[in-house]
Amino acid sequence: MKGRVILAVVVGLLILAVVVFYVKVGGLKPGREDFDRKRMGYCFDVATDQTGSRLFLAAGYRGLHILDVTQGQLKYVSTYYDDGYYRNLKVWKDRAYIADSKRGLVVLDISGETPVTTWVQSSGKAYGIYVEDDRAYVAAHGEGLEIFDISNPDSPVLLSTLQTGGYAWDVWEHDGFAYVADVDRGVSVFDVSAPAEPRRVGFVTWAQHHPAAEIVRGEGNVIYIAAADHGLIVIDISDPAHPVVASTYRPVYTGAAEGLAVRDGIVYLAVGSNIKLEIQGEIIWEVFTIENGLHMVDTTNPYSPSLISKINFLDWVEGVHVAGDFVYVANTGTGVRSIDIRDLEEPVLLDTFNLFP
Repeated sequence: MKGRVILAVVVGLLILAVVVFYVKVGGLKPGREDFDRKRMGYCFDVATDQTGSRLFLAAGYRGLHILDVTQGQLKYVSTYYDDGYYRNLKVWKDRAYIADSKRGLVVLDISGETPVTTWVQSSGKAYGIYVEDDRAYVAAHGEGLEIFDISNPDSPVLLSTLQTGGYAWDVWEHDGFAYVADVDRGVSVFDVSAPAEPRRVGFVTWAQHHPAAEIVRGEGNVIYIAAADHGLIVIDISDPAHPVVASTYRPVYTGAAEGLAVRDGIVYLAVGSNIKLEIQGEIIWEVFTIENGLHMVDTTNPYSPSLISKINFLDWVEGVHVAGDFVYVANTGTGVRSIDIRDLEEPVLLDTFNLFP
């Protein structure tokens, strides 16, 4: 009996040693910067302006944080909030188009020092958005895909709405086809060459139950899905009517693909990976593993993705934006991180905005 107890203790210590080796020390602790974290909001998405010198951070009920950027260094400027829940954003010319999950599409004039709200849909939900030229494509949750004419950016016109069959979280458009990430179904493909009369032409999924298609980005004939616990899903869209899952990338069982950007076949993937203890919905203990942070994944061969490097940091991750030699990651309650990617094999964490002046 004594021998069994000793064996159990030894095995327990070995398991603990493995966990300690695996987990990055320094999880959230009660009371840590609580006031600033609440003011920070839940930072979902990030984008720079056309010059790359200003950065905008969609922060839920806190609105829009604005920072100056110089060689990846972040300097807080101001916060703008009018109402709603700022979830996703795209910057196009001198306007920021906000996907507001409480009000729908919101347009901000960002040409001056302080943003100005010029138009609010007010009667919808917007989870994701893609903007190019005179069109804004909105993933409108239960309403599906909405297409707006934004030739007059301060007076958008809703051209059409099309159901996806579930809950649309994000959208990307290319060559007259819109690819909608539906969190409960997968990816639906719509021919939007006639934007007033879009039609569904294709569909793909990778799980029978809750494929968790949250974020979609694309490049050429490939789209990429951040699919939470399913990881990164790489899809060949050479034939838009018959998309094919080419490959998947998921580093570890605890890793969740939360946000991404892609450039020249390199995917910058925000991976959330934590271990936590909750009691009655309250986090009592939380640590982040060595997989939590930004992964650089080579998908130049979409059927065989490979990890180039990764850089880990604390707190959950969401949106990713690439601008020049830098990547910016929306870091939820911690704000935003900037990473130097001039050497993809040795990325450098440059700066973090997580405290107000």
